[in-house]
Amino acid sequence: MGELLPFGDGLSPETRALAQALRELFAGLGISERRYAARRSYDSSTVSRYLSGQRMPSWEFVLNLLHDVAEERGTVPTAETTEMLRARHTAALKAGKSPTHKVQLLEQQLAVADQQARKVAARERWLEDTLRDREHRIRDLQMQLQAGPGPLGPEAGALGDDHVELRAEIEQLKQELARARALHRQAEERCEELERQLAEADRGEGEGAKPVGVVPEGDSVAGWTGTVIHGDVHVTTAGGWNVDEELVASATVSILTQGVLSNGLLVDRTTVVTSWASLSSVVMPAEAEVLDRWHGTRVPARVVERLPPEMGPVADSSRPYPGLAVLRLSRPWTAPTPALRLGRQPLPGSQLLVNASGGRDAETAGPYSCLLEVKGRTGSWLRVEGELVRGLWGAPAFNVATGELVGMVSSLNMTTQKGLLAPAEALLDLTTLNFTTP
Repeated sequence: MGELLPFGDGLSPETRALAQALRELFAGLGISERRYAARRSYDSSTVSRYLSGQRMPSWEFVLNLLHDVAEERGTVPTAETTEMLRARHTAALKAGKSPTHKVQLLEQQLAVADQQARKVAARERWLEDTLRDREHRIRDLQMQLQAGPGPLGPEAGALGDDHVELRAEIEQLKQELARARALHRQAEERCEELERQLAEADRGEGEGAKPVGVVPEGDSVAGWTGTVIHGDVHVTTAGGWNVDEELVASATVSILTQGVLSNGLLVDRTTVVTSWASLSSVVMPAEAEVLDRWHGTRVPARVVERLPPEMGPVADSSRPYPGLAVLRLSRPWTAPTPALRLGRQPLPGSQLLVNASGGRDAETAGPYSCLLEVKGRTGSWLRVEGELVRGLWGAPAFNVATGELVGMVSSLNMTTQKGLLAPAEALLDLTTLNFTTP
């Protein structure tokens, strides 16, 4: 295998970090640049410039290289490595000064915005179909009730109760559909704005344009206002959700304990809270690892507090509140931590958003977001149902209507997609935290 060219002079730290990551990745192929270029129908000099930092690669090139190396090793790319490379690629594009870099950044943002628009559109269609079904059912019930109590007998009372429940469900579906339609409009507007900026950049008129998603905190672009979280805009426009997947993901971290992958809540730059069940043992582990997806590293952590204070294999289930654990990181977290608001007990029917690492098993675990519906409360636990998968233990859940943290996943039933949440107010019993209620 031939020697790689040295790094170019005057590289920004962000460009050098990306090039170094690509060089380390490329080394896993064990072949020369020329041979790889022939395999992928690239120009060999272009590949050389990508790996030396002299030219900015497209995200497609980075992704292709990642998959090629994974195929060589007989594996699949991990979510942590993919997110690390994406973060470095985005940072290098933002640090670049040429119009080409700005065009690439806008194209990447448009791809993400298009994905979000398609996701919201799919939910809007599901809500429309569900609403039509419920409206058909309530019309059938009304016809049966209008037929009179004679032929129905004692069943009339049950039909009346079903009618009341259906009417309440229809009202809730209408409200959710209105929010989904507003979100869809906003997502389409963002795509249109990015397309406009791309057109201006292609004409050479976009030199002074400000790309959406890289604005200073509190700034606004094309009518979008919000807070910058990990370079993404958290939209808080009227009529829309007060929490989105990017915000939830920025407050969620992956935890590795005794080979088991779970999740936790990033409280501040050195503190993570998780449910006790996610630590995989009733005997308190001394150490765990928190996965830094932005840099592809693992941060050692120690358990510094647990609830209940004394735990055993028999007494756990009888405790008046769910088990929680506080982890202290060995070094400060590198990414910004969002401000959190604790919510009080959500009402039945409330929609909660989770964005964590989950999958069928450890091999398939990756970024996974889902909606949960609150069904009620059993003792200190919140009962929820939704698109639950394995690995979501410890994941924080946020109320989509208020943006508040309302609980953490503590128990899962894979056969029925039901689970239990440790309520957010249980965090107030942790002496190592400084949470206050709203």
